[in-house]
Amino acid sequence: MDTLIKIATRALLSLLVVLAMMSLVNCNGYSCGGFSASPCTAGGSGNGSGGFGGGGGGGSAPTAFAYNIVQTGTVNGIAFTSTNSTLANISNFTAPTVPTSDPSSELVIAQKQYLYGIFPVSQSLYAWSIDATTGDLTALTGSPFTIAALGGMIVNTTLTNLTGVVVNPIGTFLFVADAGNGEILTYQIGTGGALTAGSTISTVGAVQPWNLAMDGLGKYLYVTSGIEGNGGHVAAYSINQTTGALTLVSALLPYNIWELQGEPTGQFMIGISGNSLALTGVADPNIYVFSIQQSGTNAGTLSEVSGSPFATSSGNSPANIAVQPNTTNGSYLYSFSVGSGAYNPIEGYALNSTSGALTAIIGSPFSGVTSAPWGQFDQSGDYLFIYGDLADTAPQLSVLNVALGTGALTESASTLPLATGGYFAVTDPQ
Repeated sequence: MDTLIKIATRALLSLLVVLAMMSLVNCNGYSCGGFSASPCTAGGSGNGSGGFGGGGGGGSAPTAFAYNIVQTGTVNGIAFTSTNSTLANISNFTAPTVPTSDPSSELVIAQKQYLYGIFPVSQSLYAWSIDATTGDLTALTGSPFTIAALGGMIVNTTLTNLTGVVVNPIGTFLFVADAGNGEILTYQIGTGGALTAGSTISTVGAVQPWNLAMDGLGKYLYVTSGIEGNGGHVAAYSINQTTGALTLVSALLPYNIWELQGEPTGQFMIGISGNSLALTGVADPNIYVFSIQQSGTNAGTLSEVSGSPFATSSGNSPANIAVQPNTTNGSYLYSFSVGSGAYNPIEGYALNSTSGALTAIIGSPFSGVTSAPWGQFDQSGDYLFIYGDLADTAPQLSVLNVALGTGALTESASTLPLATGGYFAVTDPQ
């Protein structure tokens, strides 16, 4: 692990000036009652009082809840209500106590009702159930859990986007990247959010696991290694749909990809290298689209679609992307980039569900809405939550509406200032 820290620190020194402006955020599940398949019982710090997000008003039910890690040792609860366009802290929310000052921490959600806080520095996993009406959190029995392998996750000293924990779309499996030991931990998520430990998969010779990504149908797990702009290669694993066990499909796929995301049909994976003049000194104003081989002995392997990479319409190099999680509102993705001392306007693209080609959405780049370096959808795909922390002094969360059929972005709720920068996760309450 010391070697990993030295490598990451040495490679990231050139990024510190820009990354000091940013605390980026990430999203996905864990358990209770020990690592068994038995159901959990409620307990812990939730209080069941709550409200609808201080200003949600009029008895309107929240559209979505967001939770962000406060680096001074708590988790904050936020409610978004679309009927009156409010984004506010949840009233009477009892903030749970969590480890302090862990920039590698992540918040993940499974089945829209379980929130898990991953704290690699303290090797601790905190687990809560989410009250679908109030947004209150109730600690699951046995939380927090000590998991030594969390200490093997990449040390995220500069708060870049690392995705070391993911769940499949239906929230029944969870995977953890243990880069220090060159392995991936697998878990089944059972009744009440209970985790059952599955097999531990060695990735030695295939990839050192930094970032994890899932295809839209939950059939394959994709693993990348290396920092932004320096991804070494991609490995693909098939997922046993009964146990969650992983089988290597392809190692050393020759793509310099740092971040991958799946789209809901399960046909394509979309990625970026992470290179940009602001972050790495190298421009890469492109988005890469890969088709997923659907059958045969190499099912799950990736190959670039015709026309890939697709140049961004602005010429800006993407630092992050967000892909819509379902097709009821269209097939759209959005890219985020960083300029000199500022965030560039968000760009939007429509994905052709047959060819995988990308076409810029009318109105993109979107200059009329808040800009940010990071975004994450709620499960409905109707709302894009975006986070920024310009100059590391003003962390804030905003919500953008995604227009049905066009993908155009508008903004109705006021931006919400946050106490400190930190990871966030979003869930629909129903």
